[in-house]
Amino acid sequence: MIIGIDVSSLPYGTGVSNYTLNLVKNLIKIDRRHHYKLFFSSLRQPLPRDLILLKKNPRVKIYRFRIPPTILEFLWNRLHILPIELFIGKCDIFHTWDWTQPPTLKAKSVTTIHDFVPLLFPQTQHPKTIAVFKRKLALAARETSLFICVSKNTLNDLIRLFPHIPPNKTTVIYEAAENKYDAFYHLSPNQKTKKISVINRQYGLHKFFLAQGTREPRKNLTRLIEAFLLFKKKYPSSKYELAITGKYGWGEDITKPTDNSVKILGYIPEKDLVALHASAVCLIFPSLYEGFGLPIIKSMKVGTPVITSNLSSLPEIAGSAAIYVNPTSVSDITRAISKIAQSSAVRQQLTKKGLVQAGKFSWETTARQTLFAYEKILSSPR
Repeated sequence: MIIGIDVSSLPYGTGVSNYTLNLVKNLIKIDRRHHYKLFFSSLRQPLPRDLILLKKNPRVKIYRFRIPPTILEFLWNRLHILPIELFIGKCDIFHTWDWTQPPTLKAKSVTTIHDFVPLLFPQTQHPKTIAVFKRKLALAARETSLFICVSKNTLNDLIRLFPHIPPNKTTVIYEAAENKYDAFYHLSPNQKTKKISVINRQYGLHKFFLAQGTREPRKNLTRLIEAFLLFKKKYPSSKYELAITGKYGWGEDITKPTDNSVKILGYIPEKDLVALHASAVCLIFPSLYEGFGLPIIKSMKVGTPVITSNLSSLPEIAGSAAIYVNPTSVSDITRAISKIAQSSAVRQQLTKKGLVQAGKFSWETTARQTLFAYEKILSSPR
């Protein structure tokens, strides 16, 4: 079997980038039989180092083009011309994401759906993003052989928004956190302490609650700040801080309060994220909607307790290992913060439960399930 995969998202540092890279690396790691054709197109972005390393594998071939994403979107989503086989040659499967839907000559197409933010929260998205997403999904609904959804909640959204898609063309395959999070947890206490000390000095942090993810309205950061300041007002001697990380995405940005205990750190390089999650007292993730909620698994894997929302996919991913809040209630978020801050027993209990819950997710499992899905649809009629 020849498996084609669109890896054009890799340079952008998004959730789709993370998913694509880890899926491809683990597919190639576990699969000794099939061949992979990786399609990469960007006018200005260089070929990522991770892709260059994959070229050493004799079963991997990379097809690089300098066509801008906007041109491909026009050719594939609007005109719907130039089958993918014209670019990479024969393939049996071609796997895409949420941007383009290239036509195929004979290949069966697979689409991963991460979330439905452009349709469910259009006020937080650029009109162009919404239009592209709609065109992609309209074509995929007609042509895709299999939709991979990253949670049951995302699958439910797909069925609700596109009821004409047959259930046998859908499946749920969860994402995961990279092995480096597991590896950090199993370091010696001295090694952990050194790495955490370096991160805390680098970012000027002490005892802090961590909020991680792109800054946009659905992340609910304005209410989170309000809740944290209310906590500080109730406990004025508390030394806890709130560290908000992540680059600005879209919509109205948060306003930095005058209270110095709230620190807006912005984008954090990937190399620092593991130690940052590990050094936090708690991850607080009161999002209004998530397709999966990867920061939850990252924190749980390094033993950090989690507060999260009781909405969308988040209870599905966190299981019984988190404190849940109504994300629209500032007082509810404040109560959860207080509970974590005041009880080491609660923190220890959540750490134990989190390690068990996070162990249910791994990229190797994701890759094996995805490979099984490829093989299954290839053996079925188009």
